Amino acid sequence: MTIDRANPSDFLEIARLDREAWAQSRNSEYIPDGEHAWRLWTEYALVFCSWEEDRLLGAVLAFPTLQSDLFCLHKVFVDHTYRGKGIGSALFDAMFVACDQRGVDCFLTVDPVNESAVRLYENWGFTERKFVKGFYRPEEDRLVLTRRAGSQRAAE
Repeated sequence: MTIDRANPSDFLEIARLDREAWAQSRNSEYIPDGEHAWRLWTEYALVFCSWEEDRLLGAVLAFPTLQSDLFCLHKVFVDHTYRGKGIGSALFDAMFVACDQRGVDCFLTVDPVNESAVRLYENWGFTERKFVKGFYRPEEDRLVLTRRAGSQRAAE
């Protein structure tokens, strides 16, 4: 397995895996990010991919915000047949090294009922949290979690 920064030529494969992963989410009836967004992100954001030979195993995306020292960690997903093998952790490692090298903080949103995801993100240094009622839609509350640049991962 290798972890590499995505190239614009990877966008169709990343979008395909994103659609597959999104179909398994709690809000799968809503539209996932499409090819057009992935084409832009692979060139203008931080996107890292996990590959085994020519097979895409997973990806992580953080894009810059209007605040020069803040990125939004928007996506992380792993092919369902490869979950639990440390691929997500390797993708996070690559992403946070890149963010820390740039000196940027990172935030993400997570469904507050997904306690295992909240714990996972907290272990990666997302220690600041804010609850936002109706973040996306009236019925979609979110926690906004922030990781400061240089934060350390909790000991396993």
